[in-house]
Amino acid sequence: MIKVNKKNKTKNKIFEFLSVFSMTFGIVVGSGIYLKNAGDNGVLVKAGNNPYLAIAVWTLMAFFCCAMMLSFIELSSSTKKGEHNTLTAWAGRFLGRRYGSLVTILYAIIYLPVLIIIGALFTTSSFFQSINIIYEFSTGKESLLTGTTKITVEIFVAAFILILFQIVNTYTTKPGKILQTVLSFLKFLPLLTVLIAGITFFSLGKESSFDPEKVGEFKINNIFLTMVPIMFAFDGFLDSAAIQKDCEHKEVVAPAMMTGIVAVSIFYIIISVAIFMGATDGNILNIFKRDNIDPRIHFTFNLIITLTLLTMVNAYSVIYPIVIRASIEEKFVYSKNNEGQLSKIKSSWISILIVFIFFVGFVGSSLLLPKSVTGDDSYLYTAYLSSDSTIIIVYLLHVPLIIQMLINRKTKKIEVRKVKGAYCAAIFSSSMLILTLAYIYYLNIIKSLIDGQLISPIMWFVFIIILLVSWIINEAIISKNNIEINDFYFRINPKNWFNYDKQKCLEIFNARKVLKNDKGKQSKQSKE
Repeated sequence: MIKVNKKNKTKNKIFEFLSVFSMTFGIVVGSGIYLKNAGDNGVLVKAGNNPYLAIAVWTLMAFFCCAMMLSFIELSSSTKKGEHNTLTAWAGRFLGRRYGSLVTILYAIIYLPVLIIIGALFTTSSFFQSINIIYEFSTGKESLLTGTTKITVEIFVAAFILILFQIVNTYTTKPGKILQTVLSFLKFLPLLTVLIAGITFFSLGKESSFDPEKVGEFKINNIFLTMVPIMFAFDGFLDSAAIQKDCEHKEVVAPAMMTGIVAVSIFYIIISVAIFMGATDGNILNIFKRDNIDPRIHFTFNLIITLTLLTMVNAYSVIYPIVIRASIEEKFVYSKNNEGQLSKIKSSWISILIVFIFFVGFVGSSLLLPKSVTGDDSYLYTAYLSSDSTIIIVYLLHVPLIIQMLINRKTKKIEVRKVKGAYCAAIFSSSMLILTLAYIYYLNIIKSLIDGQLISPIMWFVFIIILLVSWIINEAIISKNNIEINDFYFRINPKNWFNYDKQKCLEIFNARKVLKNDKGKQSKQSKE
C-alpha cells in the first residue's frame, strides 16, 4: 500500500505521482537491456548488424508499448476493492473465466519458470565471465575452468542460485526485500557508466557498431525479427498497471504511468545507442574489453552487472508462488474440494518443482545440441531461445484483451474509468499487434521450418502443446466437478463432437458416479 500524507492534498498527489512513476520505471528496467542487445539472437544481430535499424525498432516498440499502457490502464480501472488487480484477473473479467485460465496457465506453468531460469543461467554465465577477466589478468591464462568441468560447475551454480532464492523466499521475506532494494538502486550504476563510456569511446574514435564497414544492409524482415527480443526487454510494463489499486488520487495514476513508460522508452533508446557506440557486438559485458583499459575496471563493471542480475531471480522467485496462489483463489485453476486456498509454503514448493523440471529440460536439450550451434555458453542456448518463443505467445494473448476494451467502450458492460487517449491507443496497438505478430509468426515459425531452422519452431510448438494440454485438463477437471452447469467435460469427448445430447451424457455420467460411490462404500465396509 502506498502511504500518503492526508493532511496536504497537493503533497499527497505529488508523492503518489512519484511513487507510481518510480515503480513503473523500476519494474520495467531490468536485465532485458543486457540480455537482448547482445548475442547471436540479440537485437543487433537480428537487425542485421545495423545499429540504425536497431535503434529505429527500439523507438517504434517504445511508442507501441506506450499505446498499450494506456489501454491496460483503462482495463485495470475495472478492479474493485478487494479484487485481484492482475493481468489474469482482467482477462477473466473481460473475456470470461476460461480465457483467464488460459492466461494464468501460460504465466504459471510456462512464462514465469522461463524468466526465473534465464535469470539464474545468465547470472551464472556473467559471473564466470567476470572471474575469467581477473584470472587472465593475474595468471595470463584465458579461463579458470574449461571443457566439461566448466559446464558442470556453471550448471550446478545456476541450479544452486535457483534453489537458494526460492527456498529463502519461501520461509522469510526480509533478506529478499533488502537484496531487491539495494540491487535495484545499484543496477543504475552500470547503465549510467555505459552511457558515459559509450559516448566517450565514440568521441575518441574507438571501434563501435556504427563503423561504416561493420554496418549491415537494411532488410524489411529484420525489422520484425528485431521486434521479438525488444518485446522481451519491455515485458513487465503491464505489471505496473496494477499499482493504481493502492492510490487514493486515481487522477494521478495515468499521467504517472505514462510518464514512467515514456521515461523507460527514452532511457532504453539512449542506453542502446551508448552500447552500440561503446561495443562492436552490442554486448554490454564487452564495453570495457579494450587493450588500453585496465582489466580490473572491466572485472569490476561486469561483477556489478552480475550482482544486479540477481534481482530478476529474486523478484520472480517471490512473484511466482504468488501467481500460483492467485490462480487458485481466482478459481482459474482447479483446487481440491473447491477450497480456493493454497498455503505459501505449498505454492512455493510447487513452483520449485515446475522450475526444476524446466531447468533440466532446458539445460539437457542445450547440451544435446552441437557446440557449433550453441556457442561457448552451451547450457544457456535453449533457455535463451525460449524467451523469444514464449514472449510472442504472451503478446498474442494480449490482443483479445485490447479488442475487448474497445468493445466495452460501446457496450459499457463492465464499469471502467475512461482514460483520455486510450481508445485511439487501443485501436493503434491492437492493429499493430495483429499485423506485426502475423509476420513475426511467419518468420519465426513457417519460414524457419522452410529454411530448416527447426529449434525455435519446435520450442514454440512444445510450449503451445504444454499450454493447451494443461488448459484442457484443468477445464475438464473443473467441468467434471460442476457438470450440470459446465459441460466442457462432455464436449471434449470425440464421441460428442458431431452428435451431442447433453441430457443423455448427464444421465450416463450420474449413473457411473452412483455406481462408483456404491463400490467405494462396499470396499470400505469390507475393510472394516
